Amino acid sequence: MRSIVLIAIGLIAVIAAVVLALFLDDEAPSTPTTPPASVEQTQQPTTPAPVKQNDEKSQNVRPSFDVVRINPEGDAVIAGRATPKASVEVIDGGETVVGTTKADERGEWVFLPTSPLEPGERELSLRATNPDQTIMTSQDVVVLVVPENNGAALALSMSQDGTGAVRALQTPGAQAITLSIDAVNYDDKGNLSLSGTAPEEATVLLYLDNEFLGGTTADERNSWSISPQKIVKPGVYQLRADQVDDNKKVINRVTIPFSRAENMDHVPADRKFVVQPGNSLWRIARRIYGSGFDYAVIYKANEDQISDPDLIYPGQVFEIPKE
Repeated sequence: MRSIVLIAIGLIAVIAAVVLALFLDDEAPSTPTTPPASVEQTQQPTTPAPVKQNDEKSQNVRPSFDVVRINPEGDAVIAGRATPKASVEVIDGGETVVGTTKADERGEWVFLPTSPLEPGERELSLRATNPDQTIMTSQDVVVLVVPENNGAALALSMSQDGTGAVRALQTPGAQAITLSIDAVNYDDKGNLSLSGTAPEEATVLLYLDNEFLGGTTADERNSWSISPQKIVKPGVYQLRADQVDDNKKVINRVTIPFSRAENMDHVPADRKFVVQPGNSLWRIARRIYGSGFDYAVIYKANEDQISDPDLIYPGQVFEIPKE
């Protein structure tokens, strides 16, 4: 009997050993002998290259002008914005590269020509090569007039097709003028766009033949612009700008004649010229043909609306003959 009990106990021990061995074999994979890779290594996401490139392209911005300043000697300071780290080219007449500069990490750039700008009239634009090698051009151009004999320069920013507001970046004698109307423009329907200069934060009210057009405030560059919600019919008017104080009292005033011309649909867009404040037939001819002596060509083509060659109005639209 005792031997049977011992045999039974032995069998139980063997079975227990077998079960324990099987249990340990089942649990072995949960305790590896070598440590796994870190969570950061196994779970760290990788951004596909195409997504990164799209993100970069979405941040690209067109180059633009903020500041154009020319002193009487022709030394210029030209500055603006573009895509951060972009290479920016300043272009004269759509072809000649005046110079190249680079935008900083904020997208701001400054270009200082190494030599004074020659007297004459030119149209500046911008072309930027972004860090992803895409190329973008400016929507606006700057019409720049550098006079002879160390005179004061004129710089106007406008759209390439001539529509929309015209912004004065620098006007002759701007340091001595506290209020001015520098540019007028309108579309085929007669919607006006006006701009000028005034002291920083000055309130400017605009009137057309004493009819209120709207008000605006001069910015930190002493510039103001406004596009009144009013359609002006063809005719000759008086355009007035009033600078007022906090009590709406007029402290400065400037008035200029303004002509809203008839639509000239028969004239190609590239042969139309909208007269701006300060223009004369001589200056227009010098800009278009290279010589002021050719003003008679413009006068003869527009005799029906020019009664006196020495008296033309801002807003008039002239047909510019090709020759």
